[in-house]
Amino acid sequence: MIQLARRGTTLIAVIAALAASVPTADAAGPSAEELSQAAEKKHAALVARAERFTQGIESGRWQGRDLGELYRVRGITYSHLTDNLRAVEDLNKAIELDAFNPQYYEDRAITYLKLRDFGNARTDLSMSLGLDRKRPTAYREEGRLASYQGEHARAARSFAQAMDYDEGMGALYAAIWVHLAVARGALKMPSPLPPYAAAVPPAQWPAPVVRMLVGTISPAEAIALADAPDPDTYLNQKCEAYFYAGEQYLVQHDQNAAKAAFEAAVATGVTDFVEYDWAKRELELMKP
Repeated sequence: MIQLARRGTTLIAVIAALAASVPTADAAGPSAEELSQAAEKKHAALVARAERFTQGIESGRWQGRDLGELYRVRGITYSHLTDNLRAVEDLNKAIELDAFNPQYYEDRAITYLKLRDFGNARTDLSMSLGLDRKRPTAYREEGRLASYQGEHARAARSFAQAMDYDEGMGALYAAIWVHLAVARGALKMPSPLPPYAAAVPPAQWPAPVVRMLVGTISPAEAIALADAPDPDTYLNQKCEAYFYAGEQYLVQHDQNAAKAAFEAAVATGVTDFVEYDWAKRELELMKP
């Protein structure tokens, strides 16, 4: 648990360095100790969850698709613990037990993305969409795969399909990703984000991210508006805010600010958010 405590301290240091000149919300955010405790609690819950599903798998009570679902959930838990090789092993077993479940191929594709095994990720996403052509989350992952490979036009097309087949917050985030692909690729197509900027209430997350991307507020202001008194909410919103700020900095050709923002997103340790691994990938792509 010492490593998790250091992670919380590192997060506070990064946030202080990047947002020192930005006015903060009236309510104070969580302390370094509270963030560390939240990280420890989340890690312990994931470990306990993996152990619980291991007991179910080894009990012999479950067979067929039911057993496959146990392997799937344990695999996702391992992935959130960043043990991605074990996650793939469990998802392999899940697919062996239920070979026509599009969710399982999508889950394995996400894990392959984390392992930077882009070939297998692409194959699994093709399988998932072959089983369900209207699956928005699989299109999202296709877009993320394209973004990881620097193919912004292909990413924009996949994210647009995700937006078409999704609704609510899913459609909103898909619109954000289309906007990013268009901006990063300097593509000659309109952004779908401006209507959302007018529709999303300012107090609702991710309104600060949307307002930043359409140019209403600065990245530093969006980061400051990601504050929250609850440690988990604070870390989740900061992870997103720093990642999208980093993307905006790249659009503005500010490599140093982008790098610092991506590092801050990773420092949150929110391993179950796509923005966490996406920030890691952006840092990899920035290396000489």
